[in-house]
Amino acid sequence: MDFSNIKYQISSMLHCITQDKNIKYQIVGIILVVFMLLSNSACWYYSFRGTLPPHIKNVAIPIFKDKTAEFNIQQVVTDQIRLGFIQENILKLIEEDNCHSILYGTVLSIQDRPLVFTESEETGEAVKEYRVTVKVEVEWFDKINNKPIFKKQFTGYSEYDPTGATDRDRETALEESISQITEDIINSILSGW
Repeated sequence: MDFSNIKYQISSMLHCITQDKNIKYQIVGIILVVFMLLSNSACWYYSFRGTLPPHIKNVAIPIFKDKTAEFNIQQVVTDQIRLGFIQENILKLIEEDNCHSILYGTVLSIQDRPLVFTESEETGEAVKEYRVTVKVEVEWFDKINNKPIFKKQFTGYSEYDPTGATDRDRETALEESISQITEDIINSILSGW
């Protein structure tokens, strides 16, 4: 980058700005100069990649373990978390054999609890809305240094209509719960190591 050229351009612009007697043009000119300074420097650009350990360029995410009775939940959770990593593009997702880090996980629990009740003379009290809560434990392991970076539990939840009267079904609520967990895991990797 040619700083002498930039310095010349800025001084020329400032000279033109100060020659104009109208204060509005002076303010606009100063704003333009500041914008040019920022756009010509790399300081305004921020990358989340810089917050990761420098030796870790990729991650493997093996199938999560499952401590629940929920059918196929370990595959659903693993697939959704992998997809989150692919979409965020912070660490390249690769196979375990050649990776720099591994994200191990266990689905600890899934609970459905009544959240909203309705009363009617015909049926009495009925559940109108449930909350599904998913809890997972995750360990991010540094394979190069052969040590864990962190081990944490994450919880996600969402509500659904058990009657089917709305499009808020349990599957959608599970997906939203896992999305919350995925976001929290990625945020922890970016900030919590």
